[in-house]
Amino acid sequence: MKLSTLDPYIDSLSIFLALLFIQGIFFRKLRDIRPQWFTFSKRHTMLSIGLGIYYGLAGIYFMFRGSLNDEAVVYTNLRINLLLVTTIFGGRFTATVTFLTMFIGRILLGVLGGYPATIHYLILLSAFYLLCMLIGSLNMNQLKKYIFAFLCSIPVLSFYYFTNFDLARVLDWQDATLFYFIFVITSILVYAAANYIDRSNKMMYQLKSSAMTDMLTNLPNIRYFMTAFEKQFNRSSKRKKQLSLLIIDIDHFKEINDDYGHQAGNTVLSQFSVILKNRLFPKNTLVARIGGEEFAVLMPDVSLKNAALIAETVRSEIHHARFPFNPKSGNVTISIGVACNYATPEHSYLQQEALFEAADQALYQAKQNGRNQVRISREENE
Repeated sequence: MKLSTLDPYIDSLSIFLALLFIQGIFFRKLRDIRPQWFTFSKRHTMLSIGLGIYYGLAGIYFMFRGSLNDEAVVYTNLRINLLLVTTIFGGRFTATVTFLTMFIGRILLGVLGGYPATIHYLILLSAFYLLCMLIGSLNMNQLKKYIFAFLCSIPVLSFYYFTNFDLARVLDWQDATLFYFIFVITSILVYAAANYIDRSNKMMYQLKSSAMTDMLTNLPNIRYFMTAFEKQFNRSSKRKKQLSLLIIDIDHFKEINDDYGHQAGNTVLSQFSVILKNRLFPKNTLVARIGGEEFAVLMPDVSLKNAALIAETVRSEIHHARFPFNPKSGNVTISIGVACNYATPEHSYLQQEALFEAADQALYQAKQNGRNQVRISREENE
């Protein structure tokens, strides 16, 4: 093997690593903008398909490069690494999409170029794909799966190295050993890069999530709420869509802390947050803890009337719920203030602070009038 053979390896490995980092940056940004895409099954399936096609097209590119400079062995090794990466880090479904994309691409290139080696290559690709499916089903960590893949790749690559396809490309054992050694080194570099990107993305998401989450109730905190509130308010103002806001406060909460201690108060807060999380709110509703015993519910595209009905349902549910600690005045109850942007086509707030203040003033009225009730802001009543 000539030293010049290493040049395609270096060039293609650079492209491979660039593809990994581009995908990593894209997924990091997407997780910030659309985190639900990584949890909802339909959205997650779309991402898996897109990721599989992305790496499948990279495999087709490596096929094309191999046909131009007659370094097919080099690019075959890289395509094998594509299947490895998608299997270990993307899952078997993503690897299947990658395999099918490369399979179809190889058929098309074979038809256009008249390659007699097409069937042999498809056998190679299919064999390694089946091995990847087996590896992906094993109950191992990522590193162990990757090591196991190295071992499984020996017979598959041997079939390729020592089979006479179309150009009498039969390697002697020295070249085959060197090619496989380079394959292993390349795979280690690719694995290290993919693992670093995957771990750093997850770590960044966890750090951002923890910074935006209330640790006691596991609800979004005030920082997250204000960011989302700003986006939803701007959307409401731009499209003239209704945006309802509930501000909820637990009545006589100080009595619970004074009589039973702060741990008892935390227990009440935790149970109350569980009730809120289990409530069936309208689509895209945001429930957040914005203060000590104060919570907010932001409901896009919900009218004032429906928001008031929802608030009353929540109030009644809390009133009849059993808490381990209650204030001396009676059961745990809540007061709720309700406000709505574009409650009518003519009524809107110029700033999000004004909408928040309206709901907060409605909450103050509920407190002043005896607690355990829902009040609509004066602007909407008028």
